[in-house]
Amino acid sequence: MDINSYISSGIIELYVMGMCSPEEEKELELLRRQHPALSDAIIRYEAELEINMQKNSTLPSADVDQRILQSLDSLQAPVIHINKNKSSNNMRWFKPLAAAAILLLLISSYFNYNLYKKTKEQQKIIASGGGSPTLPLSDYTVFTNPAITPVAMYGVGAHAICRCTMFWDKKTGKMYIMIHHLPKSSAAKDYQLWAEVDGKPVNIGIINDEIRGRFIEMPNVPAGSIAFTVTLENAGGNTQPTVGETYLSGKI
Repeated sequence: MDINSYISSGIIELYVMGMCSPEEEKELELLRRQHPALSDAIIRYEAELEINMQKNSTLPSADVDQRILQSLDSLQAPVIHINKNKSSNNMRWFKPLAAAAILLLLISSYFNYNLYKKTKEQQKIIASGGGSPTLPLSDYTVFTNPAITPVAMYGVGAHAICRCTMFWDKKTGKMYIMIHHLPKSSAAKDYQLWAEVDGKPVNIGIINDEIRGRFIEMPNVPAGSIAFTVTLENAGGNTQPTVGETYLSGKI
């Protein structure tokens, strides 16, 4: 098992919040004993989440609540049923004051983990020689190539619910982007991908966000990139990223 992919799948967030199914929880606890990196990641996330809760001790305003509800409606997100007994132990320090942030995190983790599970199911189908994957085979090879570096991209600020996964082939300089949650751009706006190299932003290009359900290929990713961002710019892109319009960010 690729334990790093498992760690970044979103399962840790769901586990800590008590949202896993009994089968998923059993699998994670077994893997936790086998892989110290997984156990360390769980402990680190629990500590970070508790610190964030203590810092964010202000009740969200009514307009924040409304924006969250609108986001949920637009996503048609599933209802996540909470096991009260389990979650009461995992969340004994939980503050209702941070409910909005936690809700966004859970929805993002839920969809990311579902994508991870679908990928594993497709691997089994192809390995057995039966059926056909949802993605074109040319796209599917991106998941299975060990030489390609995955980069999880998380929503920033008011766009916390946004998410996509990128796969960087350092040998060819190509980036493969799979959009999970990103509002469609308008005719007047474009999403633009940037790399951070030597502390400076480098333009990679415009993301064709009309493509959904398969990979978007972006060439010419510079060597030495240590982080990536996606901003919403005027149509055609910009020479420098508009920081206030940053939707996604991720580090290697």
